[in-house]
Amino acid sequence: MILNKITLVCISLGTLSLFSCIGSHVPKEIHLYDSATVVRSTDYKILGKGTGQDSAFYLLGMFPVTKAPNVELAMSQILEKFPTGKTLINIKIQREDKAYFPLGLVTVVNVTADVVGQQEELNQTPQKENK
Repeated sequence: MILNKITLVCISLGTLSLFSCIGSHVPKEIHLYDSATVVRSTDYKILGKGTGQDSAFYLLGMFPVTKAPNVELAMSQILEKFPTGKTLINIKIQREDKAYFPLGLVTVVNVTADVVGQQEELNQTPQKENK
């Protein structure tokens, strides 16, 4: 009888500790960067601010169902919105974990950045066609 009670208590404590790890909220991580690539000149134009995101799902918070979130994919989503954009500056990368108890955990990577490109030349000469 005492052995059954001890076994029940051990199983209950193990289950509670497992669920407390799965259901816990992981705080956000924020990283700031000046630029995605080296910007050697100051004659660029900020075309706009963009956002991109990627996510992953972990079953029971431990087993990956999808690929890990990719920061480069989120950054490329920003550049796709601005076809003349060359690089990103003032980059903010934010990672957030959202628990969906008891199913799993979704990890989301949000990237916010300014898209820059070259300033348009004012004195463009028209090109002549040779026939």
